[in-house]
This record gives sequence, structure tokens and C-alpha cells, in this order.
Amino acid sequence: MAGGSQCPSRMAACQGNMCTCHVCLGIGAIIDETFKILDLYGWLLDSYIVDFFQEDLWGKLPRPWARTLENVSLDELGSWILRERRPRHVWPLSLIALRQLIDLLSVNRNPSMRSPFACSSSPLNPHVLETSCENIAKDERLNKYQNLFQKHVKKKKRYEIEKFSEIVARCKHLSKSSCIVDTGAGMGHLARELAYKYHLPVICIEQDKSLSELARKLDKQFMQKFETYLPGFCGVPPYHLCAKIVDESCRGGELPREFKEILRNYFLQQSNDNGFGLIGLHPCGDLAARLLKFYVGQERAKFISVVGCCYMKLTINEDETANAKGYPLSKYVARNSSHSLSYAALEVACHAVENYSDKIKNNDYEDLKVHGYRATLEKIFIDKGGIAMRHGKVGSVRVNNEMSFEEYCRLATEKLDVNRRINISEINHAEVDECLAKWRQVVAFEALRFMLAPLVETVILLDRFLFLSDNNLKPVLKAEFNPRLSPRNFVLTSIK
Repeated sequence: MAGGSQCPSRMAACQGNMCTCHVCLGIGAIIDETFKILDLYGWLLDSYIVDFFQEDLWGKLPRPWARTLENVSLDELGSWILRERRPRHVWPLSLIALRQLIDLLSVNRNPSMRSPFACSSSPLNPHVLETSCENIAKDERLNKYQNLFQKHVKKKKRYEIEKFSEIVARCKHLSKSSCIVDTGAGMGHLARELAYKYHLPVICIEQDKSLSELARKLDKQFMQKFETYLPGFCGVPPYHLCAKIVDESCRGGELPREFKEILRNYFLQQSNDNGFGLIGLHPCGDLAARLLKFYVGQERAKFISVVGCCYMKLTINEDETANAKGYPLSKYVARNSSHSLSYAALEVACHAVENYSDKIKNNDYEDLKVHGYRATLEKIFIDKGGIAMRHGKVGSVRVNNEMSFEEYCRLATEKLDVNRRINISEINHAEVDECLAKWRQVVAFEALRFMLAPLVETVILLDRFLFLSDNNLKPVLKAEFNPRLSPRNFVLTSIK
């Protein structure tokens, strides 16, 4: 079960709304073991890299770790974290054991692994979502208009949209739902993929009116192009609804009735009332939790497929009865964990350990020196103004090999109040040179935080999994995107 493998047993029971299948019980054990690790090493995740010198973070590492990391090159560290190449040095047993435990407990980030977490009480074969279904067809005529679909869309987002739209189309087919509700739809890029390429009815919910208006403008451009060059094109643009799912109970009683009216009046489906599917491609912070609550409370919500992000914006609330909380959601985590997740831990869990390790293993870490520069600047701030100057916001500066620390300080502080700017005369150059010489330690310390980060994301995702399982909604959780292209690459799905 550890590491994301599915228990072969189909025996399960739901007692008191808490599933006792082998998979869900195994998830509880994973969460327990993960918190034991975080109790020991969570201080690394809770640390801010800007405090590296001020709080002597390097000195807090176990001495065998520090000695080894002082001797190994950064490229060997990157390869070691990624389990690539035979190490040239002997690594501390405790560090090797920690890396092994992270492997065993974290949800597998490799999308090619055909072993999702799937509640074994579910009659749905989890691999159905990975295979093609009958009656799911793309309008191949639109392939020649790829440039139109890619306009205003970054490469990363384009990749995610293409992968996620296939999953959504399969869920819509399997659930027999009438339409798809895309929450946090933005400019409607995902919705257009579903509406035009798959000819699916899509309702977009976006609370920012300007984004909804821009989405309608782009829809109009698409339709003009298709109607001109594709005779008989019958696609229907998405419907854009400026609204939000925000009430604390997340019941949203008015929305399902409005969806039904839109389906009848806009999509001209008079008799088809098979409910709707909820989707969210990287809904920010609490929105993912609200969608899950909305799905649980809505009989007409037939499936959900969500890819979360921005974990540091979650509302963390240990009160089990609080409706506004984004974490924890499940009864198990709420009742059995006394471990809280810090902002710093949640923030680092939003990044890809693969990308950071790739940089240092390939000696491509010039821009990572900014961590050493920023930590040194923090020390100067505190030496100058005491605790009142701590953790102040500075300008974002990309450091390269030619940039001096003095130039970095000028650029980072030029827009601050006069009393917060740093003059060359205020810099103790001997102390600064001593700090800057340790930039490799700063980068290595940050690498350890990235190595631990998948444990934090695992806890969040498995908490959401158990929340659906608590409500007998048979979840499936699996990595679907390449983590190097899309760091938040897990899709949580449930079909009623």
C-alpha cells in the first residue's frame, strides 16, 4: 500500500461513514508514519531559508549530515536525491533511511506508474480513467487550429489542459452527466478545449468579472474562425457564469438550479437532467476544499476531478467543526493528528523536487545563489534595525554569476522605504564575505527541504482522499502530469 500501490483486496466495509477497506486503513497508517517523520525533521520544512545565517540553520543539522554535505558536490547531492547514479561518497545511514521512508510513504509522483490510490469499496476500475472509452471522440478537424488554442496560454498550461481534458471527457462519459462545471475557469482555456474539441456542454464559474468578459471575447474569436473555415461546425461555446462557491457550508443551493436552467436555455437540452460534473485545474488554496465539500453535499454532482495547488493559502483549522477550513477535511486526520502544517512547509510543497535537483545535479545553480544573497541581506537587515526589520519584503532579483552582492542589495531594496535601503557603508564586508562563501550550504539545506516536501503534499492529498471516502464517494488519486512540467501533478477523482 505504501508509495501509492493499490491493495488487491476488494473487501471493504463502511462503518460510521468511515471506510474500513484495506486501502483506506492503509492510508491512515501512512499518515501516522508521515507525521512521525515530520515530528523529527519537520523543523527543516518549517525553517525559512532567509534565516539561514541568523538562526544558524546549518548548525542545527545532525553532524553526520553536515559533514557529508560539506564534502559532496552539489551535483552529487542532486543525483542522490533523485536516486540516480551510484554515489561517490558514503552517506549517513539516518539520511539514507529518511530518503527511503520518503519514497515509501509519498504518493508516487511518476505518471507512468499504473498504481493509483483507489478505495477498494469502489466498483469503478481505477484504470478505466487511463484507457479510452467508447463514444469519446475529439474533433480532429481542429488540429490545424492548434495555434488558436495555444494563444495566450503558456506551454505548461497547454500541456496540463490537453492531459486533463481527456480525463474530464472520460469522467463525463462514465458518469453520464449532462454537463461539466469548470470552477475558477479564468479565461476559459480548458473550457474551450472541452467545448470545441470534445463538443461537451461546459459552464464556467469565475468570480472575476473581467476574466469572464475576456473569456467570452476569446470564445467569439474561436467561433468566428471555425464557422468561416469549418462548414457544419456545431460546437457550442462555454457558458460563463460570474459567481463563486464561497458560503461556509459549501452547499450552494442556488447553483444546481441555475445549472439546470443554463442547460435547458443555453445548451437547448430540454429533457436531459443527469446532473453535472465538477472540475478544477489548479484551484487556488481553499477553493479545492470547497469544491470537494460542494460535491459531497450535492446529489446532482455526479463526478469531481480536481488538481490542487497553492497549499500555503489553505485555511488551517484544527477545530473539526469549522466549516471554513481547507485542512484537515477528513475525520481521521482531524481526530488522530496533533501535527500542524506551517506556512513554510505548505509553500515548499508547491514546488518540484525534481526541478530543483535537476538544477544542482547539472551544475545549473547560478540563479539558486539568490538564496544565499537573500539570507545574507536578512542578516544585514537585522543587524541594522533589529527584529523590526525581520522578514521584510524585498524586490525579486535574478542573480547571475556576474552580479555582485552590492548590486543585488541595491536592486532588492531600491523600492523600499529609505530607512530600509542598504548602503554600502552599512555592510560589514568581512561578515558578508564569510556568509557569501557558504552559499553552497544554503543551496544544500534548501535541497533537503525539497526532498521532504512530498510528505507534506501526501498528507494534504490523502486527507482529501479520506474525506471523500468518509462520505462513501469512492475516490481515485493518481499522478497524471510530468512533475517537471507541472509540479502539482496529482488528479483526485470520484464518480458517484
